[in-house]
Amino acid sequence: MEATGIKRSILTIVEKATYYFSTKVYPNSKGLFNFIVKNKSPIEDKVKMLGKGSSNGIDTTYFDPSLYTRKRSTLRKDLNILSDSFVFVFVGRPAGDKGINELVQAFSLLNARVDGNENGAEQILLLVGTLETDLDPLDTITLQEIENNQNIIAVGYQKGVCPYFAASDLLTSPSYREGFPNVAMQAGATGLPAIVFNIKGCNEIIIEKVNGVIIPYKNTSALKNSMVLRMNDARH
Repeated sequence: MEATGIKRSILTIVEKATYYFSTKVYPNSKGLFNFIVKNKSPIEDKVKMLGKGSSNGIDTTYFDPSLYTRKRSTLRKDLNILSDSFVFVFVGRPAGDKGINELVQAFSLLNARVDGNENGAEQILLLVGTLETDLDPLDTITLQEIENNQNIIAVGYQKGVCPYFAASDLLTSPSYREGFPNVAMQAGATGLPAIVFNIKGCNEIIIEKVNGVIIPYKNTSALKNSMVLRMNDARH
């Protein structure tokens, strides 16, 4: 969906061929179901969606927030995060098409705006996942900001993400494209609200102002404003 020009044409041909030679096609969200039926040749009789979407589902006993209450203070202490800091978290592959350039820029603008706030609390951006250096590398300015901004903490790949959800106050997941994102469901299962771009899959999981906020696609300003609003709501 993000590709353009010759690359998109090639990918479309390959995808249509894949569908043609398939017996059944199982998209993992209603948005993808509609997209396939509308754009990928007459294969509606092959397409079926399981339940309301998802590739794996969520084990709610594993993501039970009560299991990780103590992890909040422990992990914050380990990462030198103040107890009253507001923590934004990103979990996944920190790459361009995951919206990391926009997220880091939005956080930098937010950080400058609220620097020296009256209650002394900091705002932290926690990045959980291995940086993409080959297929979809981040902008140089983004990498420099991650390295130099003391309020951005990159912890790399982690086997278990629940403690990082517990240590955080808001999931920021501004991906350009998804099927039915596991991270947004996992965060929701632990009681963590999310900010997402208005894309297929994400806008099927998030209910506006109930379990998160849906903002315009690739809009850094809207992302920053939503982050500020959520932080201010929590602090007042």
